[in-house]
Amino acid sequence: MGGDMDDTTVERAVRAGREYRDDMARWLALEVLLTDELAGQDAALQERLLVLQERVEERLRAKTQPR
Repeated sequence: MGGDMDDTTVERAVRAGREYRDDMARWLALEVLLTDELAGQDAALQERLLVLQERVEERLRAKTQPR
């Protein structure tokens, strides 16, 4: 009942997390800053953090594209 597919998805995610640990850490750090109450009071900072997070996501997508 979908167990194999779930296992495959989880395994791929774990493998990507290991292989792209630095990018994942950057993404997570940006996520933490985006949810910070004080940082949330600065609209310009929030916009810049979102742009940076999107760049990290784009880089990860490019690296993990099936070939």
